[in-house]
Amino acid sequence: MEKKKSKGLIIFIVILIICIIGLVFYILVDKDIIKLNNTTVENEQVEKNNTKDDTEEKDTGVELDPEDASIKYLFNNAHRPSIGPEAQIYRDGGYKVSEMSEEDKMILLARQWSPLVKHYSTGTSPNLTTTYYLDEDTLKDIYERTFGPNTYHQVNQITDGLCMTLTYDAANKRYSYIGETGCGGTTAFSVHEKIISATKYSDRIEIVSATVYLDGMSNQMYKDYNKTTSLGELLINENTTNNREERENTYNQYIEDNKDKLEQYTYTYTLNEDGFYYLTSVERTKE
Repeated sequence: MEKKKSKGLIIFIVILIICIIGLVFYILVDKDIIKLNNTTVENEQVEKNNTKDDTEEKDTGVELDPEDASIKYLFNNAHRPSIGPEAQIYRDGGYKVSEMSEEDKMILLARQWSPLVKHYSTGTSPNLTTTYYLDEDTLKDIYERTFGPNTYHQVNQITDGLCMTLTYDAANKRYSYIGETGCGGTTAFSVHEKIISATKYSDRIEIVSATVYLDGMSNQMYKDYNKTTSLGELLINENTTNNREERENTYNQYIEDNKDKLEQYTYTYTLNEDGFYYLTSVERTKE
């Protein structure tokens, strides 16, 4: 009986030792597993971060020729007709197309559509009547070439913001005006603006310009629209020269030599899914 008890005790002790060894082994291995898992997660996170850094490189862009006709075309189309410096850009610091009213958009497009307005006359003098008109399809094409496909909305009137206002003629699908049109105006205050760079990025084209403001009344050049900072006397006597090329070359060279000291503006055209670039904003990017 005593032998059976001793044998049973020995078996119990052996089983207990095995359990203890197993438990210790499990704990040690489990710790290693936890450590391994943590290390793996940390390594994965590092790898993800490294991958992110590698894939999200800065889009440095490709420099384009500022004198390229296409760049000048885009640049010119971002300006509206004005007598003197355009207030929406040079006074206000720019604009965003997304925040513009339809009337403002039509005024902005007037540089493109106003030269395409046609006219015809009926009757005889002194009762001659002149009709000015612009086909809606022509306006729609200009609008969507500038702002993107399917953006055109028919409006009651379009204006160039200066002299001409045309009303929609539903019967003929055009905008028209009957009567005399045209106006004039001059100012001694103007802005000379030169493109100093053009860059194509993966999703946009940015055209950067620099400006100098010219005031014939005071014979001064200014850094800003509000004439708070004088840059010295005019380089060309506005009263004694009509040589446009000389004037252009003189102020272009001045801007090129002093561009880092002048106001700069960025004209942004954003790449659309159709592969074309459309005007989105103008912003003063350097005071």
